[in-house]
Amino acid sequence: MRRCRALAGSLLTITVLAVAGCSGLPTTSGVRAGQAIDNHAAPTGNIEYPAPAPGASPKDIVFGFLDATAGTNQNYERAREYLTDAASSSWQPSTVVVTTGTRDLMVSANNTLTVTEGTAAVLDASAHLTEQPEGKITSAEFSLTKVGGQWRIAKLPKGFGLWMNEQQFKRVYQPQEIYYPAANGHTLVPDTQWYTQTGLVSSLAAAVVRGGPSWMDGMTLPALPKGSELVKGSSVSVDNNGVASVNLSDQVLSATTAQRTGLWASMLATLEQVSEVRRVVVLVDGARLQTANLPGQPTSPSDLDYTAVSGNPVQLVARTSVSHLQWTDPDDAGTDLRSKSRSKTQPSLPVLDRNWYRLAVSGEGTQVAAVDGANSTLGRWVGGRLTKVSGFGTGLVTPSFSSARTTTGSPMNELWVAGQSVAKDSSGASTSGTIWVLDADLPVSDAQPQPVSASWLRDMTIRAIRVSPDGERIAVAAQTDAGSSRVYVAGIVRDKKGHAQSLTSPLRVAPRVTDVLDVGWLDYVTLAVLSRAGDYRVQPITVPIGGLSTSLGDAPGGEHLIATGAGANSMYVETGDDTVLTKVGATWQKIDGITAIVASGT
Repeated sequence: MRRCRALAGSLLTITVLAVAGCSGLPTTSGVRAGQAIDNHAAPTGNIEYPAPAPGASPKDIVFGFLDATAGTNQNYERAREYLTDAASSSWQPSTVVVTTGTRDLMVSANNTLTVTEGTAAVLDASAHLTEQPEGKITSAEFSLTKVGGQWRIAKLPKGFGLWMNEQQFKRVYQPQEIYYPAANGHTLVPDTQWYTQTGLVSSLAAAVVRGGPSWMDGMTLPALPKGSELVKGSSVSVDNNGVASVNLSDQVLSATTAQRTGLWASMLATLEQVSEVRRVVVLVDGARLQTANLPGQPTSPSDLDYTAVSGNPVQLVARTSVSHLQWTDPDDAGTDLRSKSRSKTQPSLPVLDRNWYRLAVSGEGTQVAAVDGANSTLGRWVGGRLTKVSGFGTGLVTPSFSSARTTTGSPMNELWVAGQSVAKDSSGASTSGTIWVLDADLPVSDAQPQPVSASWLRDMTIRAIRVSPDGERIAVAAQTDAGSSRVYVAGIVRDKKGHAQSLTSPLRVAPRVTDVLDVGWLDYVTLAVLSRAGDYRVQPITVPIGGLSTSLGDAPGGEHLIATGAGANSMYVETGDDTVLTKVGATWQKIDGITAIVASGT
């Protein structure tokens, strides 16, 4: 057996074409969470990969084929030139392996070649991108034969799709947000999926009808009736007035009123990201799909009492001494957050004593929460008065305030906290990692921590939690018994009154991070993760849900992370020596005069 090593690549011609980017989403609120990071379509290259050269070796044929799979032509005609007719007819690629760019080739007997390559991520047939753990390797075996005296690939691995490096992948595919209706009937929750520009509007519409990923089950409305789909053989047409007509199969007529309304709102929020689309019409058998209170020409989710993306205003509270908290305006203060906010409408903040840490402030600023030095008592300040809540857990982490909508559309404010439960199950064993929620709208004396069911946390130690800007999802950093940390995103399952009952089976993100200190939401589809490598190196990392993670550089001594929801430029890191860091250029620099910082409503 011979082993060869080569860098992926080939000669090619590139013509850059401008492609329309995605427009912003409509929302009922004038204030919303920050725009998703890197969520605009990049210019797409019209790539001309070379045809198989006469007399090309088996290695050249296999490498040429792999390179040509990154072409932008939807049917991959150039790549098919490297295949026999039989192999070409059976090859129907529906997945993508995003590689790290360096290949190993093993040549064995019977004209068989095996290629291995480092793997950064995998795009599955449902258009979801899953980042892979560090060191992940993908292998593929190819059998070759001669056709007319020239080597061609006669057999591909079962289910073989496309192989692209990260640069090629981002040139061909762009992230799109698909919106699904939450079970409360008033909130749309985004899910990132990756598509090419070819047939984009039809792809987005089909994704809405298909329903959300499994980790959203229970958080969103039930899937549409079985068989619901775009009418076979049709695509979504967009006329000269920007009206997108979505023709659906008649199985949709069996949907409930809530499902129909959610479908309309989801289509509006999802398709109107495409700049050419100004209005959407949902049709069945050529007639408009009817639902309750449907306007004549709905143009945004708010026309159906849905909110696409919303978030609390970005307000900061700085701890300038052991006992003193003050509102701070980051736009005016820059990197010196000792400057007080000039707003006269913000409520008064309580005076603390030195035993309270890990602060949280409610969205409207009327409540403050913290954990004591023993991490076993939750402190709540409402109207300046402290109430201590203890006896339910230990190892408590930083609390998280959130606001969700009930089934009636009214807001519901919550306070979340996590740790190790002191309760025992029926066998006498500890229930271990537990998340609790308190109704922040109730009088303080009536609001007790209620455990939220999440069996997947049983054998884990929770390091951090943070609820999303829409109040429908939660990010969890948890440590396994083996000592490694993991980051999860789960949906919040609520009862008919809107109270949180359980978490969905989670989606794991950022698998390359194995020691997590803290987590937050940079925007509605992107997490910020504070990770540690070794004993000293601490880095904030951007983690798009359904994307590729990126380090933001070393933040020396970092222990906690504060993400305001307004993007990567509005993030802070607290260190172990009571200082706060902010990113200035390529480095993290100390902010003078404060020991801690809090973003309200997070």
